[in-house]
Amino acid sequence: MISTVLLAAASGAALGLAVARLASPLNQRSSEHSTRLKAQARHLAHALRKVHPTSPTERLRILAWVIGGIGAAALTGWPVIGLALVCTGTWLPWLLGSARVAREQIEVLANLATWCRRMADVLVGGGAAGLTEAIIASGNSAPEQIAGPVRRLAAALRHGRQDRVTALASFADEIDDRVADSISAALTLALLHQTPGVGMILRQLATSVEREVRSRREIEADRAESRQSIVMLLVIQAGVFVLLALAPGFADAYRTLGGQLVMAALLMGTAALLIWMRRLALGSAAPRFLGRLR
Repeated sequence: MISTVLLAAASGAALGLAVARLASPLNQRSSEHSTRLKAQARHLAHALRKVHPTSPTERLRILAWVIGGIGAAALTGWPVIGLALVCTGTWLPWLLGSARVAREQIEVLANLATWCRRMADVLVGGGAAGLTEAIIASGNSAPEQIAGPVRRLAAALRHGRQDRVTALASFADEIDDRVADSISAALTLALLHQTPGVGMILRQLATSVEREVRSRREIEADRAESRQSIVMLLVIQAGVFVLLALAPGFADAYRTLGGQLVMAALLMGTAALLIWMRRLALGSAAPRFLGRLR
């Protein structure tokens, strides 16, 4: 029993130390870019909603994990493992989904840059009489990731349901990113003060956003290795539990109340580390300024 507990505790400690070591350069890299315009869109609530089994495929996936958990608990005599498998099936896609969330954020910014550049081309080419007309015209050809907010902005300006300042602030709220705040603020000033050279301003905005996109992609490339290492460490720990289950001497110890408590503590520590790593991988969103003024 003592040797089993020591082996399990050593495995958990090794995982924790390795994760902390891998996270330190990631955290340092994040702090180096904290002074730049590095907005991270707030996707936590959206991601939590995705975890809920809202589609038949999701329900089947979670049902399969529930059945697997029941089977694992019955075969090993470890109820904690059964519960852990069910929780894994429900939450692991979210816990390990920081790369997908970051990619979506970057794609939104890339589409904002494309949108600004297209409007600049329309204005310079004489396709629109002014910025309002260019925004309205862009509703029909907006990039996919921001098509909905752009179309709603164009409709609000076309039908006059909102004043221009409120419409642009609502657009920034939909994107929910400091970069969108900057674009909306620049467009608001250009509309209110009839700023000359709007096409040049839009191109400068597009160039600035494209620099931000390149910066975020470089950060995500650096973080990819850390994410892969975390997955490998989790696979190794899962392998340790499988070996323990296959070794009769070790498996018997984990069928006791004390063994189950040790296993539960290790699994809860692993889950806490995953949540912590996800927060580090996503970084802290730069504070917005338009949404808070309304």
